[in-house]
Amino acid sequence: MERNKELIDSLIKFQKLLNTHPDTVDSIPVFTNYIRSFLRIKPMGRTLPTIEVMTLLKQEKPQMFYLLKRHSKDDIMTMLTYLNMDYDQAQLKIERILQGEVIA
Repeated sequence: MERNKELIDSLIKFQKLLNTHPDTVDSIPVFTNYIRSFLRIKPMGRTLPTIEVMTLLKQEKPQMFYLLKRHSKDDIMTMLTYLNMDYDQAQLKIERILQGEVIA
């Protein structure tokens, strides 16, 4: 678990951001900065749960996500807004990572 402390800390921060920031245009810079820092993480023994994070963001902050998708001038951010999977599966995978389970 120690090997992926940075990933776990980042996912905890993501949960806090989801809980504390409103679903408004004002939250776009906060989540954009978070996503950029998240993408720099190099987890050991697993892939970065990027699709899961984007799925949770889309489901929990739909207005902000729509505005981010519509007005993004950054190709990477635009591509990330098209990532999607089942919301319940995304939540489950994030929870399992936070509990320290080794998931590829």
